[in-house]
Amino acid sequence: MWHISKEAKEKFLKCNLLPIQEEDEHWEIALREAEEEGEDIFTRLKEELDEVKEQLLQTLPSRFIPYVKDGTLNKPTLPKHVRDDYVQWMREADKEFEQVLDAAYEQTKVAITYLPQAVQEVFQESLHDAVIQQIIRDDKSLQLIINTDGGFSTKSLIHLHFKNVISEETNHPIEVGQWFIYDELQKRDNSFAFRVLFECPESEWTITMESLDANYFYRPSLYTKLRDEEKLAETTFESYVSELNSEYRYWFITPDVSCAIQLLTPNIEFENGEIEFFGKEYVVTVGNEKFSYHLDEHNPIAFIYTDIYEDPYAHLSEPVLVEDLEEAALSDNIELQVRAWNTMYGNAKELSSIINNVLLKIQMKEENEMLLSVYTNHFYKEGILAENVIEKFRDLIEFE
Repeated sequence: MWHISKEAKEKFLKCNLLPIQEEDEHWEIALREAEEEGEDIFTRLKEELDEVKEQLLQTLPSRFIPYVKDGTLNKPTLPKHVRDDYVQWMREADKEFEQVLDAAYEQTKVAITYLPQAVQEVFQESLHDAVIQQIIRDDKSLQLIINTDGGFSTKSLIHLHFKNVISEETNHPIEVGQWFIYDELQKRDNSFAFRVLFECPESEWTITMESLDANYFYRPSLYTKLRDEEKLAETTFESYVSELNSEYRYWFITPDVSCAIQLLTPNIEFENGEIEFFGKEYVVTVGNEKFSYHLDEHNPIAFIYTDIYEDPYAHLSEPVLVEDLEEAALSDNIELQVRAWNTMYGNAKELSSIINNVLLKIQMKEENEMLLSVYTNHFYKEGILAENVIEKFRDLIEFE
């Protein structure tokens, strides 16, 4: 039995077609901001409701239908008891889908114990938002090269090798560019089955095979830093290569070819080929094959990978001294802030007094609401929040 399915995902999405403001104060803020910005908020709300109206009429419990028809379901005039009921209905749908994902995760956790260590390491991190970069098929196997740059895995490029494929089912053939949304791996009697829900185009894909293997590569930490600082485009290939750690092993992996780098020189040397630059183009030669790339479309820096993981932001985990903690957490120095909050997160009970002081002093704004939600819920679960802090962040805390 599969836990994740296209039907489960669609049910969840249908229950979240029309989010609404959950509290009176949220409406007050939304109305005030709209007035300050000169926005006709009621026209926008009507358009948002009209866009999903037909689906809502088919999805919602009958008790909410009158408020869809009269256009008040997402308006501040909706009676509070109806609003609370609607919000609770959506939360129950969210919880139901979370249980589906949890069950899929538990199923996967059991299945990977029967597979090689590399596969276990791949599935210990999320594949959500990973993108198919290359598909390689032969008579009995399928290989997927997936890029996780936009996802949640520390591994940047993952190679999944499905061996001795028994069956493959999908409502739309998988293709390069599709990205992972949810996945589940199962152990069968003499085989394994893997299901993925993809987007763009949307599809449910299930493959059954005798075994599964994997290998993976990381981005050099230098790449991550330059990317996050938006400096990749202005960095030359030669200067980038010169700053890489010469003690590591590297590979040059494009959508067409993969080759080990033998020597880090200004233009790098491959074990079985070469790279040559010609104006705005460069050519990668491997054996008797040549592959041409345009610099404006394919920065060669992005094709260099290593098998060593380095956390580019390890310094942000360096703890802040207790005597400096409160000032650091409330400072304008982003790096110092991050270090301070990480220090408090990892030492909640020992630093409870400082944490409560910081939370009482900090101003909640739109830009820090998500951050405060994560931290206040963590501190609440740790049982260290004072009553006045709980009251201040009541709208953010997920009470059991």
